[in-house]
Amino acid sequence: GGSSKRGSAHKMSGQEGIDRLLAAESEATEIVSKARKEKTGRIKQARDEAEAEIKKLRADMDRDFKNAEFSGGGGGEKSAKLQADTETQLGEIRRLAEANRVNVVRQILSWITTVDTTPPPK
Repeated sequence: GGSSKRGSAHKMSGQEGIDRLLAAESEATEIVSKARKEKTGRIKQARDEAEAEIKKLRADMDRDFKNAEFSGGGGGEKSAKLQADTETQLGEIRRLAEANRVNVVRQILSWITTVDTTPPPK
């Protein structure tokens, strides 16, 4: 009689351990999911900021181009200079976009490889 009660109590604590493990796994899954959502949000924010910067640069270039066009008065020499200036500015925009892309990738890698494993407070 007495040994079956002991076995039952041992079984109950084993079940409690399993329940605790399942709860911890569920909590860990929630933490990882939340971290992924936050990372996705930061990536989207970085992309949006980069796109806004590109739009601003394009608008500035368009304005400069129109100003140069109106004040130019024609002539092949001015047109060639304008073309060269435009190519230079486009090169600068491409360089800035590429530099920003590298920083975004570095930031994403940092977010991916840095995981906070401390459990939340109870």
